[in-house]
Amino acid sequence: MKDLMKQKVRYMMMAAAALVALHACEKPETPQVQGPPQQEEQQPVVEPPICTYEYDGKEYPVYSVVWSVDESQIMVKISPFKEDQPQTTYAVIGINSALAGVEIDVDMAWHNDDYYFIYEDPLMYYSQYRHLQSGVIMVEKTAEGGYKVLADVILPDGKTFKFEY
Repeated sequence: MKDLMKQKVRYMMMAAAALVALHACEKPETPQVQGPPQQEEQQPVVEPPICTYEYDGKEYPVYSVVWSVDESQIMVKISPFKEDQPQTTYAVIGINSALAGVEIDVDMAWHNDDYYFIYEDPLMYYSQYRHLQSGVIMVEKTAEGGYKVLADVILPDGKTFKFEY
């Protein structure tokens, strides 16, 4: 029995020594594999807007401007979305071609005859058949062959819309 006790103590001592030895050992570091140099992550290029418009006191970018011109009318459609994207928000501003270069007071003019105005976003729609409360619209041909547009109006519900291009 005495021998059995000595043997147990010896095994316990060896086990404790093994644990101390294992704990003291450091795991060697795994060498890092060097690959090709890391390229900097490319940030998407954000194009600046063509211009801006203001609706109800808040400014929005304009990324597409589309013109429609014929002998009876000059129309421009602007949107904060590019032409290849769904046009869920846009404004259409137009005039009778005979009034090119004339500042039209919407109080004194006929909507849908002298001027046109449509605004749509996901929450609001102002059809061309709703008379604007007040303001001015002007479209004039520039010397370079383009058009200059001014719209500074108060919409039927009292919200403002401003655009200059």
